Amino acid sequence: MKRLRKELDLTQEAFASRIGSVQNTITGYESGRRNPSAPVISLICREFDVNEEWLRNGTGEMFAPESNDELEALAKKYNLSNADQVLIEKYVNLKAGSRETIINFMIDVVAALDGAADQNDKAFPVGDIYAGIPDTPGELERKFPPLENREEKEGGLG
Repeated sequence: MKRLRKELDLTQEAFASRIGSVQNTITGYESGRRNPSAPVISLICREFDVNEEWLRNGTGEMFAPESNDELEALAKKYNLSNADQVLIEKYVNLKAGSRETIINFMIDVVAALDGAADQNDKAFPVGDIYAGIPDTPGELERKFPPLENREEKEGGLG
């Protein structure tokens, strides 16, 4: 913790103030006389963007990666388009209540669409979207047989 505080160029008093503690507590942590509780460690990590693994065990990078780095890693892992990245970034930057509102809205839309499909509502013909979709892989293959391998059909590569 002392190394972190020095890296941040903070006095024990300033460090303590940022996490809602007092200077004597920080002195105890740094001297090894006291061990910070799990909530205190979480608070330090959140307040200073510290990698919890580093704070607990000294492994990895001191600071958590920038959120852009995390988004870039997601984009690479899942082959996300720029629009995908913007959507994710805007969504995660919303307040929790706003995200919950969006999720509830989507649940309501799905329920309405599902209800329309059940009622065969001609004014709201969304149920037709699902018409004709095979229920099983076997039905799918019967409806849309696989294309024959051209090489087999023509007797090899020639």
